[in-house]
Amino acid sequence: MKKLMVVVIFSTILTGCVTTQPGVSSSNPNANNSKTGAPAMQSFGLQTVDFEYAAKQAVEEFLSSSFATQPGGKRYVVSMGDVTNDTTLNISTKNMTDRMKNLMKKSNKFIFTAAVGTEKTKFVGQSQQLNKSAQFDKSTTAAVGSAIAPDVEMSGEIRQRTNVSADRKQQSLEYEFAFRVVSTNGLELFDTIVPIDKQGSNQNFTW
Repeated sequence: MKKLMVVVIFSTILTGCVTTQPGVSSSNPNANNSKTGAPAMQSFGLQTVDFEYAAKQAVEEFLSSSFATQPGGKRYVVSMGDVTNDTTLNISTKNMTDRMKNLMKKSNKFIFTAAVGTEKTKFVGQSQQLNKSAQFDKSTTAAVGSAIAPDVEMSGEIRQRTNVSADRKQQSLEYEFAFRVVSTNGLELFDTIVPIDKQGSNQNFTW
């Protein structure tokens, strides 16, 4: 029973006013951590610390599930699927998925393929075609049909909801990092949602 995977999600480049936003609080327990030693900047937008927290939470939950270990100790071959940015922010979802991939590979239970999926590269197909060329030593080329098929696909979505208080003085942004792993036979083996909520003055905008 080979299957498994996660997805996910992302770094940050905000357009507009993303400077210091005093009075913003976050449900992310690591929000106040600063790698420079200076007080951490708080923003309604998504920051590196948010992607790192969401990636770690999602991967740890997945690794603790019964599907994380393939029978025989064989590593799952994972294909990256679509990870959608459904927020008002201009962010790259790769900044999220790259963090997830790094943590998953460190567990020695997963290996990612670039032969198929959203991170497919032309290198795989081109390398196998070299086997047919008289220019290359056949002992150094990849055999046609030697690519390894994936066991599972990892995909996800980053969502956002904005709420404003009745007196319009406060606003709350609810972010959700949703990920799932689907096997080649169509079964959904794992799914999770990591929420991060931010609250503060309605005078501080996220766009």
